Amino acid sequence: MELIYPLVLYVGIPVVFVLFLIRFKKKDTYRKGNKVANADFVESNPYYKKLMTQYKIFGSIAIFSLLLSTWASLAMMSRPAKVDTVTHEIRNRDIFICMDISGSVDETNLELVDELRGVVEELDGERFGITIFNAKSVLYIPLTTDYAYIMEMLDELEESFKVSLVMTKYYDGQSLTAEEYEIFYDFDYEKYYYKYAGTLSDEGSSYIGDGLATCLYNFSDLETNPDRARLIIMTTDNELNGTPLLTIEEAAALCSKHDVKVFGIAPDHIMNEQQFKDAILSTGGGYYKTSDKNAYKQLVNDIKATDATIIEKTEILIYDQPEVLFVVLVVLMGIYFGFSRKVKL
Repeated sequence: MELIYPLVLYVGIPVVFVLFLIRFKKKDTYRKGNKVANADFVESNPYYKKLMTQYKIFGSIAIFSLLLSTWASLAMMSRPAKVDTVTHEIRNRDIFICMDISGSVDETNLELVDELRGVVEELDGERFGITIFNAKSVLYIPLTTDYAYIMEMLDELEESFKVSLVMTKYYDGQSLTAEEYEIFYDFDYEKYYYKYAGTLSDEGSSYIGDGLATCLYNFSDLETNPDRARLIIMTTDNELNGTPLLTIEEAAALCSKHDVKVFGIAPDHIMNEQQFKDAILSTGGGYYKTSDKNAYKQLVNDIKATDATIIEKTEILIYDQPEVLFVVLVVLMGIYFGFSRKVKL
């Protein structure tokens, strides 16, 4: 057992001792009483001697218990505790989802969101975030270990993708299922436009390279902590419409420069597939097609297989242990009050 604040004892004990001497030093015998002459007969009486002996013993016990209880109080104030130093390993890895949220990728994103729940449930100390992009990129979830919040936001995205898919099928003249009809007739404008907020522009859409590069620089300590393991999961159909600032190859090169692996997952109708695939694989990540029934399973397994930087975190755990001193203090105070009443200190 250790004392967290030993200074309390170092200062308190001498002070209490000095105050004790001042309070109980020898005083004038007659200061508080009346002078009595010819008391020899009383003092020689056996009963009187017995009472005086009892008075001195009880008084000494009361004073001594008071002194000890004061010291016990000081010991409690110095915070007795058990101190343990614990070292444990933490997986030091960041995962970002980079989603192309144009309508043509809704189905892929909807499937991915469902798979991501399993990934998030298995996270332990790793940071997770999501960016969404079309012509502009939006930081949807900054890197966080608040997994309950991540799950809540994934649910919001899922609802938006579902509504968007239903509206696309309806306007394309496709037949809707009973569940889809229910979504259509209960159309929620807010849910439909939820994923588009801040990502649209009159100049174009699906700026793939810009979306990936923006996601890359959303890693908060990309420059200051280069040893941290990082990866990006990207969904897109690579259907570029407009002139972005960066091509997918340039964005992938930036990821490689910062040792960030990119795992791309694309629908069957992906445009310029070989170009996109080569760019993604150049980062050391992986490429998957939704037509492969094991695509998402393989993606999750590959993510788990990527090396995470392991750091050791040392914590000092303090377990307060005032119980024994508290019991001692209560007993001593009980003794003091019991005997002090008998001698009327």
